Amino acid sequence: MESSELHLLDTPLPSSSLLALLSQHLPHSLPVLRRLQYAANFPSNGLGTTPYSHVLFASKHSVEECLGLNTATATATQDQHNGFKAEEEHKHFAAAFVDLSRFPETQVWVYSTLEDYAVIDPTGASASSAEVFGSQSHSLPEEEARECDELLLTILRRMRTIAQQMPVELDPSITSHQRQENWREAREYLCMDPSQQNKGSGSGPKIMIGSLAEIHRHRLFLDIDKKHGYNVKMHKTANIPDDIEWEVCQKWLFRTEALVAAGEEALEKTMKEEGLVWDCVRNQKDVRLVQSRTSIKRQEDTLLGLPSVAIRKSTSIGGEGDEILGEMVAWGFMALDGTLMTLHVEEQYRGKGLAKAVACKVMRDHIKDYGNDGLGAADVFVQNFRSQGVCRSIGGRVGWLLSWAVVDLSTVGDAL
Repeated sequence: MESSELHLLDTPLPSSSLLALLSQHLPHSLPVLRRLQYAANFPSNGLGTTPYSHVLFASKHSVEECLGLNTATATATQDQHNGFKAEEEHKHFAAAFVDLSRFPETQVWVYSTLEDYAVIDPTGASASSAEVFGSQSHSLPEEEARECDELLLTILRRMRTIAQQMPVELDPSITSHQRQENWREAREYLCMDPSQQNKGSGSGPKIMIGSLAEIHRHRLFLDIDKKHGYNVKMHKTANIPDDIEWEVCQKWLFRTEALVAAGEEALEKTMKEEGLVWDCVRNQKDVRLVQSRTSIKRQEDTLLGLPSVAIRKSTSIGGEGDEILGEMVAWGFMALDGTLMTLHVEEQYRGKGLAKAVACKVMRDHIKDYGNDGLGAADVFVQNFRSQGVCRSIGGRVGWLLSWAVVDLSTVGDAL
């Protein structure tokens, strides 16, 4: 018998048990797992965690009970081999990482076990209505799917409390001036002030969820035919142009041991002929160049702190091994959730295999900073065919669809 008791945990760091549990649910748990791994591995670098970080878990079962599923499943499988009829028991849960102080960057990552059973079109349709991207289809009994919905709603209701408890000003002794300015903007944009929230239902507080699986967006937020009975409100993020209804990404998955880059000899020849060397993103000048090449609001402290790989011009100054490093011509990062981020090659250096080389190197060199499963990922907009081509050429495959959403927590139910 399953316990009807609800386990809702809110901790500053993930437990080893929770990390192990999420590892059992790869690949769909990957965004939250990687974000929690980064928090666990780099708790004091200013990016992994802050005093405003929360790790959330919700289930009818404890983390340890959910972890025991593998043992139960193995026993059930053995029973089947022995001629006994066994039924698999799904111990569903939801988990999240929350840090509202990170605005305008992603504040929240969420996962529920419903994602493991989603059935979607990985290409993303080309139409533009609210019904377009993703699917509500899944292979679970609907009763279990609704249990997963409720667990995710429980997580969101806890986030409502977290949002209500956030300070008007971030602690200046541990927060940069830029982050403090960002938070002031966040409080207005996300309707964090009670005076804004008193204007009526649907007026905040709000949070920005990243890498949100489309099955959750459709069941909880769109629910076009109202068959699920949810009324959670959301809207697109500020960086999406007005003439675009929504932007959906493909989650591309990679195995580091199977990555395919340009031949080493050909790459080495190209870099020698062009006077290029391997390096990383080093300083504010590098960051300003990266920021100028993307419409996404990448923050300086984040770009300087994340694992990165760069290719830059180099000029020899005579002595063997002595050189002056010039501007970057290509670069890529590992994001806080372990995805390949901000992959870019300057236009005059395109077509030389540098994008593939950077993508492969940053994953091979830095996925181990998070975990040892060798699983890489990239989030690519469904209309970004150039980046899709790079991902495909290095051995990637599309796993599922996702998007970013600003969620109105006043519509998720009472705060917990």
